[in-house]
Amino acid sequence: MKLSIIIPMYNVELYIERCLMSCLKQDISCEDYEIIVVNDGSPDGSLQIAERIAKDYNNITIISQPNGGLSAARNTGLSVAKGDYVWFVDSDDWIKENCLKEVLEQLYSEGLDALAICRAWVKNENVEFPPIYKYQGIMKGKDALLKGNVIPCVPFTIYNRNFLNRNNLRFYKGIYHEDNEFTYRSYYYLNKVAFTNKVLYFVYSNPNSITRTFNTKKSYDLFIVANSLMDFMCIVEKKYKIIYYNEIGQLINSALNNLNGADKLDINNFNDFVNKNRHLFKYLIKSNVFKYKLEGILFSIFPTYTYSTYTILLKFKV
Repeated sequence: MKLSIIIPMYNVELYIERCLMSCLKQDISCEDYEIIVVNDGSPDGSLQIAERIAKDYNNITIISQPNGGLSAARNTGLSVAKGDYVWFVDSDDWIKENCLKEVLEQLYSEGLDALAICRAWVKNENVEFPPIYKYQGIMKGKDALLKGNVIPCVPFTIYNRNFLNRNNLRFYKGIYHEDNEFTYRSYYYLNKVAFTNKVLYFVYSNPNSITRTFNTKKSYDLFIVANSLMDFMCIVEKKYKIIYYNEIGQLINSALNNLNGADKLDINNFNDFVNKNRHLFKYLIKSNVFKYKLEGILFSIFPTYTYSTYTILLKFKV
């Protein structure tokens, strides 16, 4: 088995057929790849649609489990995958038809740990094709991180399954922004990752997606990711630590920005939470981004007024 496509599925009855059919309309034999659909306790008609399609294709496996979130579903798919490579595809997105032959040829011929592919954005039937990688070709994952050549979105990278297992790489359960946490760990270990601006993946701007709706939990989870990367830094070589200082700065800024629209009680509760995580501020100060350095200093001085300090800095366009 050459490839496992893992598709977590939850409340996507409007999109799952399009996703599955894109994975089936390919230029390699069904014997060469499998599609693993993980039904994450979806309460709508997604499962029935997937089961109807699966009746006609022997390379589709459907696994149902109680709702545990995207990370848990991906981990389940990975635990049963048989392919040499794995591609995590979100169920409201789709992949380019007849692309797998070329993808697999590159993966095998170059002996890659991973292949980073390009995506198009689809919104209101308009398709945008912005290139995303400044540097193309093969490099070490940690060098790609250092160059800022990595997009922390898991479906944009096709991974060698043995690489993931060898490095015990799994998704952090129960949080939003698990892609940031996973990507900044997995790429550090990659010896050979190739980058291409060929568009092989289509991202649908689903207005109901959890990534596009307001939820204060996202802010808390961004700090969980920051703490996880802080712990991961204990194995990171000195020259690459700046990657994680900057990412922690980005995560904290995203957490604060996400509070736009939150009420006073939510903001006060979050300020208390931030104060308990003020150990992270030292990494902002170590960043080579001036904005993060300044924030780190001011947040350290006013740890219980982090959000107010952040909004004041925004007004001065720091």
